[in-house]
Amino acid sequence: MALIEKVCLYYREGTSDKVYEIHLTQEDDDDEQGFRVTGYNGRRGTKLVAQSKTPHPVPYRTARYIFDNLEAAKLNHRRTPYRVASRESGTTIAQSQPARTVKQNSVAEQPSVPDENYQATWLDALEF
Repeated sequence: MALIEKVCLYYREGTSDKVYEIHLTQEDDDDEQGFRVTGYNGRRGTKLVAQSKTPHPVPYRTARYIFDNLEAAKLNHRRTPYRVASRESGTTIAQSQPARTVKQNSVAEQPSVPDENYQATWLDALEF
C-alpha cells in the first residue's frame, strides 16, 4: 500500500482538542487494483480510530472525489470547523496520472478554423 496524499486536520476550542487525518492510498495487491480513502479521528495524543470511506478499492477519480469531499466537509462543518495542520503528497500518482491542464481564455487567442467538411446543425446556431 502506497500513500498518495495525507491531510492532517485539527479542531481546538475550549476543552475540545480533536485530530482528523485523511489518507489516500494505492492498493498494490495482486487481486485488487485501485485506491482507498481512510479517515482517522480521535483526541490529540491518543490512538486514532480508522474509518474506511471506501469499502473496496475504487478508481483514482472516485477516490480523489471522496477525499476532496471529506476534507471539505470537515473544513466547513457547522459545529466543529477543522483547520489544516499539515498536508503531505506522495509522488506515485504524479507519475502515473497525466497532469490536469486548465485552459484559460484570452483576448489574443484566435478562434479555431472550422473544418471544411463540417455540416452545421440547428443546435450549432443557438446562442445563449
